[in-house]
Amino acid sequence: MADISLTASMRSNLLSLQNTQSLMDMTQERLATGKKVNSALDNPSSYYTARSLNNRADDLSALLDSMGQGIQTIKAANEGIETITSFVEQAKAVANAARDIASNYDKYAITTKEVTEPLDGNIILDSRTDLSTFDLTFTDNDNDKTFTIYMEDGTQKTITTCDAGTSTDAEDIAANVLTDIQSMGLNATLNGGVITVSSVDGSDVSWTNGADGLQATDGAAIVVELDPADTGLNSATIAAAINDAGNAVGINAVPDGKRVAITADDLEFRLFANNTVDKDKAVLEALGGEKSKKAGIASEVKEERISYAAQFNEILAQIDDVAKDSVYKGINLLQENDLTVIFNEDRSSKLEVKGVDASSEGLGLSEARNDWQKDTDIDFAISQVESAVTQLRTMASDFGNNYAIVQTREDFTDNVINVLTEGADNLTLADMNEESANMLALQTRQQLAINSLSLASQAAQGVLQLF
Repeated sequence: MADISLTASMRSNLLSLQNTQSLMDMTQERLATGKKVNSALDNPSSYYTARSLNNRADDLSALLDSMGQGIQTIKAANEGIETITSFVEQAKAVANAARDIASNYDKYAITTKEVTEPLDGNIILDSRTDLSTFDLTFTDNDNDKTFTIYMEDGTQKTITTCDAGTSTDAEDIAANVLTDIQSMGLNATLNGGVITVSSVDGSDVSWTNGADGLQATDGAAIVVELDPADTGLNSATIAAAINDAGNAVGINAVPDGKRVAITADDLEFRLFANNTVDKDKAVLEALGGEKSKKAGIASEVKEERISYAAQFNEILAQIDDVAKDSVYKGINLLQENDLTVIFNEDRSSKLEVKGVDASSEGLGLSEARNDWQKDTDIDFAISQVESAVTQLRTMASDFGNNYAIVQTREDFTDNVINVLTEGADNLTLADMNEESANMLALQTRQQLAINSLSLASQAAQGVLQLF
């Protein structure tokens, strides 16, 4: 090529044509790739800046997928919470249905309030086939003896027999107190040394022997002395004290947690106190006040309550199953698995979602006690269920808050990725309209350069005419 000589004008036109072709090649590359910077040779600063922006966008895109999976994990837990809440509400409905069925235990047993502090005073327990009537039997020489009669409406009266100077005969002694008894509004009839006492309306009436003691004491109510350092210490010692005094007359007591459950199978019985003694009244109030029960067998079970108790236990099993099945990709937030959601590429920004125990045990739910034969056992279950509902609502609120946080950060990250990508594109992308116009101009310039080169070559072609 160096051996070929070109005129100055032809060489000038050739260089111009080569430069135009180079520009056309560059413009064609931009049109083909859509970028004005395709390598570091095009523009090192823009190329490496755009690459850095795109790399961060790629890193955030990977985290975006992780955030999406975190949202799904929280959603799985939330679905479990909603289902468990439905089961807990169903369990409460079952408990309430069982509560509506009268139990033999609560029909024929007296259950006290919880004993939260030692009791100091006396209570009185009476048990008979018919609490509305009793016989007072006097013997000879029952002089200067006292006894107290207690009516259901709280009326009570302490009566003293005649002194020995009046008479020592049992019938005379009984006749001496007959009017006092009748003055209380009670029916009282005398038969020898026996007075038959009964209420006019069938209400309860009882009596206790005085400290000096009638000799015939059959049918007298028992007095249970409660000492805060011993017999009145707690529900167990109170029950033991009642049994010591009352077993002989068919009264039985057992501690029921902090309560005392009192029964007297097939007998009517009542719990009351001397209302003229302040500390006795305080003890009775602490135990739940005066109560009475008709005759019956407290231990006789109610099959309907057994059925409801079984249904309740089955619901608890379902709660455990739902808590176990609320897993997503190996993470179960309802079985105390924790979830960490990363928000940025250096892991400095993240959210720790703490797992909870949403099983029946974790919610404080226990199986039905004693087949729900006692109202107190059902009430205990209902209180547990209500507490569980509160816990579930708190859990749902916490998971909902975490869900909102992750979703908001997911949206933010998505927007940041768009910003980074747009910034990189601003540095590298070509303006297609501009490049198209450039190509058209270059094509025109190329055509003109070819024409110019043709004109420049005409002078050399004139030499051919000399031959």
